[in-house]
Amino acid sequence: MALHAKPLIRALLPTSVRRRARSALNRLIWVRSGLSVKSGSELAFWQGWFSTHGIEPETDYYRAFMLAMGGLADAEFFREKSCIDIGCGPKGSLTWLDGIAKHAIGIDPLASRYELFNISSHNMLYIAARAEELPLRSSSADVVFSMNSLDHVDDLEQACGEIRRVLKPGGHFIGSLNLDEPATPTEPWTLTEDYLERHLFRGWTPEFRRVCPRLDSEEHWGPYRYMFERPPLTMNNDGPRALWCRYRSDGSEGVERGGTKMGKKSK
Repeated sequence: MALHAKPLIRALLPTSVRRRARSALNRLIWVRSGLSVKSGSELAFWQGWFSTHGIEPETDYYRAFMLAMGGLADAEFFREKSCIDIGCGPKGSLTWLDGIAKHAIGIDPLASRYELFNISSHNMLYIAARAEELPLRSSSADVVFSMNSLDHVDDLEQACGEIRRVLKPGGHFIGSLNLDEPATPTEPWTLTEDYLERHLFRGWTPEFRRVCPRLDSEEHWGPYRYMFERPPLTMNNDGPRALWCRYRSDGSEGVERGGTKMGKKSK
């Protein structure tokens, strides 16, 4: 009796190969629906992720990751603060701030498309917008997160300027930033410490900062293993690295631009 196609494919192809093939097919579907190649690739990635990991928000994972990347022990740091996440994705990146933060807002140019992934059930507000044109008033955010998203933007310098604009004086930028990685269609920027110091961190006070080699791993915490343990002495440290940081803004960016006021999501 002939084998069905799906069991045969699973038997012959490794999971990583099947995932890439599925992503390529989904990307073609998204692009044909009118999206750019970059946006189609992003959506195809998330569709593949949800098909493997399920559609529920990953609240515990984001809580642990975002606290660790800011060098913080618990979420009380964010009590009654207005928090935004640049390039948030559709997995509920700020749902862990429900009942703690004053506002928990995810900014993503594909947010309207993420309705496919049941984001309306998440305890956070999603806004469809580009990092280069944040629909927020100047000095309106207490905390801006960027979790491996800054190298995805179209105009990196403009995105950095917008982050500086919306942060309140004394507000905090908390980031996980991939350094020295080759550009790709979905990550067109190679971030460097020098560039970030000149365009994003200029004049800010570092309150936490850690740089480690970044590993090639598809596991949640795999790429950041050396944030928690010392890398081997023989390891080549010239490759991609990760920067986890928390900076305090001095509030020097004062140009007002029209935008919408922050508002709590109705539950």
